[in-house]
Order: sequence, then structure tokens, then C-alpha cells
Amino acid sequence: MLKKISVQDLKIGMYVTNIAQKGVALSNEQREGRIKDETTIKALQQKGVKELIIDTEQGDDSEDAVALETPEDTETRQLEDEVHSISQHTTESVETQSASFEQEFQRAGKIHNEALGLVSNALDAVQNGQAIDTKPFEEMASSFMDSVVRNQNALACLSRIRDKDSYLMEHSVNVAVLMSILGKYLKLDNQYLHQCVTGALLHDIGKVMIPDTILHKPGKLTDEEFTIMKRHALYSQKILEKSHGFPQASINVAGQHHERLDGKGYPAGLKGDEVTQEARMASVVDIYDAITADRVYHDGMTPSTALKRMLEWCGPHLDVKYVHAFIKAMGVYPVGSLVELSNGQAGIVIEETEETMKPVIRVIYNINAKHFIEVTRLDLSTTNNEITIVRSLDPVDYGIKLKDFLV
Repeated sequence: MLKKISVQDLKIGMYVTNIAQKGVALSNEQREGRIKDETTIKALQQKGVKELIIDTEQGDDSEDAVALETPEDTETRQLEDEVHSISQHTTESVETQSASFEQEFQRAGKIHNEALGLVSNALDAVQNGQAIDTKPFEEMASSFMDSVVRNQNALACLSRIRDKDSYLMEHSVNVAVLMSILGKYLKLDNQYLHQCVTGALLHDIGKVMIPDTILHKPGKLTDEEFTIMKRHALYSQKILEKSHGFPQASINVAGQHHERLDGKGYPAGLKGDEVTQEARMASVVDIYDAITADRVYHDGMTPSTALKRMLEWCGPHLDVKYVHAFIKAMGVYPVGSLVELSNGQAGIVIEETEETMKPVIRVIYNINAKHFIEVTRLDLSTTNNEITIVRSLDPVDYGIKLKDFLV
């Protein structure tokens, strides 16, 4: 991490990466490097240097150093401001969970695994020309909704544990989980939400009709390949229509989740009011899960960065109502996010609280010392706690596998 420090506080072992003020005559070699002795510090003082930038990843840190704001910090602050702004227009708060995270996590894990198997079986059935049995998916949608009511953090955590080789199945399950969470926040009619969650489980079923060379291509698709890929939404719609028993809302989720308000979506290029409510919600949760997922050809965004991007896409593409509702349902730092704390430690968000910026953290890592520490639980919302979240982190940068600390 880059930090600003006064030359008076500079110590041997620190790594200087630049001089903080202009007008100081120093060569490039003098502007960067590790401080090896007091002579170097005195030479910098004699040159008129007052403040420097140190890199704590290459050298020693100091309590007197002040962290510099990074582009991600700026994005996070903007996101926080936006969330606070939209929160001022509602009196709603996070609902009390009827089960603890630990209690629900075991049940949620079983539900999640069963859902993966259910989607896998459906993919095989479609490939073999068979219709999909609606009943198991309706029952699974009920299980998701019940788990979210008990404690939405459990399934939300599981949705952050991914396997690059099982993206299609995991994405389908995750979108259904996120649809359940969004619908719960919006207090949607139970039967209608049930239909939306059922459709979410099968929204990408049409991808089994896309050639593997395109579906699993480890790189950017050509225009011709993308034209073929876009057909999957229409295939999903037709598969559900032919299976009989799926309500129209479920079919709309499958067929319209890539439609956009400006008419630039697919497969039908629907515009404005032509895009159904269920499709607008599906677009939000589908995009969020897709851009936070690690794929063979790109790394996923952190959850906080993904929410910031989605705010930027409101209006032309996404319905602002549902993006705002989704942020309020998930929080600035969604469950499963890795965050840096003001005490120099890092942890994973495992539960939301009534205070948006003060979730429950599973602390696992010392950033300054660069090593794992004994896992502890920290509730930032407690009245005697002064620790705050500094920013969102990318687990890859610290060699952290979320699965090791969430399972």
C-alpha cells in the first residue's frame, strides 16, 4: 500500500517510491529505493524534502504514515455516498434474521448442493431432447426463499464460493439466490417471487444448445460467435414453453434477462415498458453475479466495484429502481466481500447489520505483516467498536481463497 509520510518520521527499512512535493531536485535513483542508513535520511532533509510516498508492500510501515486514496477507494466512497443518498428516501431497515448465520449455513449448504445437482440434471435432460419437470424446480425455489427468510447471509456467502469449471450451473443457482434476496427486500407477492426464482434457476438453460467451442471459448468471442451466443436466451424461453407448467413470469425471466431498457439488449430488442418487471430484476442479479465471477478468460470484480459499475449502467440499460433496491438488500460490502480494516487487518463480510457500513466480519489476515492470523468474529456495529472498513480488497492479491474461510 502507498502511504504519505513526513521525512521526520522516515526510518531505515522503509521503501520510498516517490517524493510528495514538487520542486525538489533529485534524480530518479534518489526518488525511489529502500532506506538503508541515516545518511540517506539526512541527505533528503538537506535537499528540502518534507514528505515522501512509501510502499509498505516493499518496505516497513509506520503508524505515522497516512494511506493514499486509490482509484478503488474513490469508487467505494462514491458508492457509499450513492447508497447513503438512496437510503435517505426509505425508512426500511435490514430485517431481523430468525436464524443465526451458523445455524442456517449448514442447511443452506445442503440446499445449494441439491440445486447444483438439479440444474445439472436439467442440462442433461435438455441435451437428450427431454422436457424439464417443473415440480423439482418449484420445490427448490421454495427452499431458497425459506432460507433467505431465515438468514439470507448463508446462501449469499455460498454464492461467493465458485468453481471456474462449473460456471454455468453455479451462475444459475446464484442468480436464483440473488433473486430471492432482492424479492424479499422488495416484499414482492410470495407467489410471484416464487415464479421469478423458478425462472432464475433455469434462465441459462438454453446455453446447452450453444456449441462448446463458443460457450467455453477462453477469450473474446468474434462478432459471428457472439451472434450465436445471444441465441441462448431465446432457446431458454422456448425450452420452458415446451416443458409445460412453467408460468409466464418464469418464462419471461429466461427469455428476457438480457433485454435492456434502451432497446439494445437481446434477443428481441425490447425497449422501455416492453421489458417486464421480472426481466428487469433478472437483469440486475444476472449482471452482478456474472461480473463478480472469475472466469477462464478474466478475473471477477470485487462486489463493491461491481455495484459501482451497475450504478453507472442505470437508466440506459438497467432499471434504477431495482439497482438501488439490490444495493440496499446486499449492502455496500456484500456478504463474501474481503475488506481491509482500519487496524491493518483484513476479513470477510459474513453478515449484514442494520448499519450499512458496519457488517459482521470474519477477520483472517494481517495486511502489514502479510500473514494469516487466528480467525475471529468482529461485529463492527457494536457500540464500543471503533474499527472501520477502509476499502474492498481482491482476494487474489493476497493469496486468499474465500472457500477456505467460508466453508
